[in-house]
Amino acid sequence: MKKKSSITKFVLVITTLLLFIGGCSSDKQAIEEVNPTDMQTIGPQTHEYLSITNTEYVNGKDTNDGMIMRVYTYDIQTKTLTKMADLPYNSQYPLTVASLTEDTIYYSGAGKDKGDELFSYDIKTQKIQQLSSELFAINSIIPDTVDHTLVMAAVKKGERPVKVIFYDKETQEMTILNDHDSDTTTWDISYDPETKKSYAIQYSEEEQYNRMEESNKTQTPMVPPKHTIIEIDPISKQTRKVIELDKEQILTLSTRGDEMLIATAEHINKYPIKYSMININTGQRKEIDLPIKASSELFLSKDGSGFYFLGEKGKGNNERGIYYYDLKTQEVEAIFLQEEGFINNFMLLSNP
Repeated sequence: MKKKSSITKFVLVITTLLLFIGGCSSDKQAIEEVNPTDMQTIGPQTHEYLSITNTEYVNGKDTNDGMIMRVYTYDIQTKTLTKMADLPYNSQYPLTVASLTEDTIYYSGAGKDKGDELFSYDIKTQKIQQLSSELFAINSIIPDTVDHTLVMAAVKKGERPVKVIFYDKETQEMTILNDHDSDTTTWDISYDPETKKSYAIQYSEEEQYNRMEESNKTQTPMVPPKHTIIEIDPISKQTRKVIELDKEQILTLSTRGDEMLIATAEHINKYPIKYSMININTGQRKEIDLPIKASSELFLSKDGSGFYFLGEKGKGNNERGIYYYDLKTQEVEAIFLQEEGFINNFMLLSNP
């Protein structure tokens, strides 16, 4: 039997990092730096903010002194960018997310054995704690969901598929969705702060392997396997299929109320990218024409008037960064441009 080969998210991001690290912009954005002793004056906030991971050289020019994960937050109401911390970059996929509700940054870091584990960084005390010991890779972390639960898309040690994992912050126990399913893998996850439900993009590794073999044989672009978006109840962990797309890769998703925004492609890792709004209750899909290029992170705003994305503005502007797109005016606002290092990921969060 031939050994399976799969395309995992963190490998793709690392490849992109090697290609794009380094900036070309000269305009500097004003950045505030958080003082741990002043954290009581900062939060918790009652409005939304962005948590941003930017990988940078320690000495600002090369890898001689290593690299760091620089964590920023962007306050949407005041439009203030704040540097929260510098964390060690020793993971396969640099991933951080700042929970201002808890004054804590959750991130991926190298464990004692080969692979990445979940860590926390207390912003006030600057204390680092390893929270897991059974993981190999982490592709996504959503810190503030129901009760004291954190949701991840992660790979267990000795296994292949990316699973949806619920982590109880109080007991430090993990609940793995469909733990014994060795074929279904998770590409991306999303959390709806309005309904408290989680969503996941999933596909069959067996089907992906067959499609990849066919692509290699015919020397044609790889056609994606069926991609399915499931809804996950936060309490019972019961799932419901929202939509299934054949021969389309669902690259990312964002959910808010009864709406879902997705980005799709007809071939693996190839343009063009299409965007659609989906009614979560009915699964009805409506394509929308957007000038942007975004394939990794999309986040619908609270009022539904637009969304934040990581990618390129479009219309001849290929400067990579985090932007806000207004669906009504079709205007694009730059939030955080890739000036130094590489923007690995970001997330839209809010405090209760």
